[in-house]
Amino acid sequence: MNPSAGSGLSGLWHSLTGKATVPAASASSAPAAAIATGAGLPFEPTHYQRLGLAEDCTEAEIEIAWHRVSADLLPPLPPAERLKPQAARAGAADETRSAQRRADDRRLAHAVLSDPARRAVYDAWLARERAARPPQGWLTRLRGR
Repeated sequence: MNPSAGSGLSGLWHSLTGKATVPAASASSAPAAAIATGAGLPFEPTHYQRLGLAEDCTEAEIEIAWHRVSADLLPPLPPAERLKPQAARAGAADETRSAQRRADDRRLAHAVLSDPARRAVYDAWLARERAARPPQGWLTRLRGR
């Protein structure tokens, strides 16, 4: 980990993403809702899931998965679409943003998992988060439903 990156969550965030600050979460964020309801983990899908990998995968399997998913990242617009004015493609803007977000998530997953040091930090963080998380369905059992 980069010693100048700080410690705790911000240091971990910097070592995994290269960004200096952790994004602020709103009170109504999906991760907070996921924790409160006992639903899935707030960080799902994991980097492994984004690339379709098991957590005990090898470096070779990571590269194979990366080549498989990177071929599908943001296919270029067909020539006819490129000629249309941007306003005519406005309906596709949300789809493009969503595809860009998925592509960025997969690039980050590959960057973290393909670097042994970053992967070790990520695996340790993932294990800590899972250990700190209440058991599945804890809120339902608490309420007696």
